[in-house]
Amino acid sequence: MRDKDMTDISRVLEEELAEAFEVKDEKALKRYVILLLENVMGREKAEKQFVELRSDIKVLAETMQEGFRQMEKRFEQIDKRFEQVDKRFEDMYHYMDKRFEQIDKRFEDMYHYMDKRFEDLNKRIGFMSWFTPTIVTLLLTLVMAAMKFL
Repeated sequence: MRDKDMTDISRVLEEELAEAFEVKDEKALKRYVILLLENVMGREKAEKQFVELRSDIKVLAETMQEGFRQMEKRFEQIDKRFEQVDKRFEDMYHYMDKRFEQIDKRFEDMYHYMDKRFEDLNKRIGFMSWFTPTIVTLLLTLVMAAMKFL
């Protein structure tokens, strides 16, 4: 309240109390009215502060709830990103698994090819190792037989 309003209320209270009661001390009456008004004003101020505080708490609670909702949304987005990353790793794993299977098949095919080549080479060397002494013996026999006839 403003000072003018306070003065008017104080004056009215003094007059009403003076008429209602027998006043022995005017100064005591003024002090009583001042104390009464300060008490009333203190209560009004406390009530006003309580209402403001309650309003502030409500705003704070709403702000916190909104913050929690935002955090929940962020966590959901993070979960989705982790699921996407997990899917990528899974897809990459399957891709790498297929690649390794293809590489294993190539090595297996190459092993069989090389094994066959070595078998063929071994047969040729075996044939040559049998054929060469046989031809040399046959040639020597022919040469010796020709020398006997000559």
